[in-house]
Amino acid sequence: MSTPLATVAILSIGQMGLGIAALLTSHNYRITTNISGRSVATKARAESAGIHLYATDEELVADADYILSIVPPRDAVATAKRVVSALQSEKCKSERREKGKDAVWYLDLNAISPGTVRGVAGLFEQNEKGVVFVDGGIIGGPPAPPPSQTEQSAWTRPGIPLSGPHPLDSAPVSGAHLAEVLNTRYLGGEVGTASGLKCCFAALSKGFTALALQSFSSAESLGVLDPLREYLDVYNPGARQKAEKSVVGCTGKAYRWVEEMMQIGECFRTEGGRAGEASVFREIAGVFNGLADVVERNGKEEMGSVEGVVGALLKDQKNKKS
Repeated sequence: MSTPLATVAILSIGQMGLGIAALLTSHNYRITTNISGRSVATKARAESAGIHLYATDEELVADADYILSIVPPRDAVATAKRVVSALQSEKCKSERREKGKDAVWYLDLNAISPGTVRGVAGLFEQNEKGVVFVDGGIIGGPPAPPPSQTEQSAWTRPGIPLSGPHPLDSAPVSGAHLAEVLNTRYLGGEVGTASGLKCCFAALSKGFTALALQSFSSAESLGVLDPLREYLDVYNPGARQKAEKSVVGCTGKAYRWVEEMMQIGECFRTEGGRAGEASVFREIAGVFNGLADVVERNGKEEMGSVEGVVGALLKDQKNKKS
């Protein structure tokens, strides 16, 4: 096996993290993660994907050329603080010197507002100089492999917009190659631009999902879910399929989207000048929070269809009223 092009630490290994790990592994990158506090199932998934597991942040950071932060939005700041703390430890600094490691590149790929990501960048600037910070976001689903192992170019990949004063393709350790493999697009030199684009995109895609959840639930309560579907097919072709797919597909992600909606509202308030109107995203966050609570209490085994999802939501509402 050839020498890896670079060591990429991924925090953390969820569905998206696993997909990106598989993509990078197939292109000769060494992938690491920290599995302390994670479930046995998560550890097993990481091991089966060929990911090298570390027990501490210090070990992980000492070995990394790049760190990709891909965590629920609520954990973005805490994750950055963990990395700052690890970099400040004498053990980590010593190991990086021994391995000849220069500054680590930290890619914040979380769904957070421009203001929040600028705060994260400030954490590194104020506390740890050995970091090159890159603002980013992920648009689309996890990478998926091609039908044949010989068709690396045929990987299905999400889009990853990036911004900040340091373009990824200028990184000294395979930066140009990594930027291409990750399907990145450099938007310019300001931290916050890439996160803002992600907010604008998610407002449309996940905002539609929240509307679909409410529309389908209300229609079911009225006994008109099937007529609603029929009218959608006639007067808004494609909307029914998109709505149904999003309603069923969001059940396992709703808990992540609560804080993401709050971050979008903050983006629109501060960057878009929509002070009053941006508050709508607090209500949308409430929609996803309600769904997340139902999933946590009851599981999502019976929520594999529109009827299952709206039925669970309506049953929960009825129980609260009784």
